[in-house]
Amino acid sequence: MIALGTAVLALGGGGAYMLAQQANDSVEVIAISNNVARGEVIEAGDLTIAAASPDPALNPVPAARMDEIVGQRAAADLTAGTLLSQDAVTDVIIPAAGQTVVGVALLPPQLPTEQIIPGDQVRVFDTTNPGDEPPRETPSAIAATVVSVSDVTDTGHIIVNVLVERDVAGDLIARVATGRVGLALDSIEDGADR
Repeated sequence: MIALGTAVLALGGGGAYMLAQQANDSVEVIAISNNVARGEVIEAGDLTIAAASPDPALNPVPAARMDEIVGQRAAADLTAGTLLSQDAVTDVIIPAAGQTVVGVALLPPQLPTEQIIPGDQVRVFDTTNPGDEPPRETPSAIAATVVSVSDVTDTGHIIVNVLVERDVAGDLIARVATGRVGLALDSIEDGADR
């Protein structure tokens, strides 16, 4: 019985030691204290310091970078109570002057099975009506850069938000509204040659 009591005390002490050790392993990171909409300037009052255990799956901004983060813009909507990740801030305004972000709703057969990610160069092509003969000429296309990609919606669509020149945004919106578009993923090596 004494041996059992000693074992329980040892286990309890070991557990307390492990908890204390984990607490000592935490690092100070930046957390969001106020909601910040995408594109808004991040102010000091929008941020706070939090303790977090290191986790390779997370990419939080260290608290030491607080002064560097203040004045940058939110690259995505930032929600109060969450940790600030490295890719959630930018010093670039999106869309920049002369550019527009357009949402392109696509069903899986209308886009490549290759993963589409922000920064990808794509073209949005006109397509024919289902059952029509293939076009005799190459369909017209609008070049774009991917800003973000949604999960599959309730309707089965994937929304690909793309950055286009402002003067073609209305044309792209009209094409997307017909549902007769397809998205092609271009090589990153093509760059501005598209």
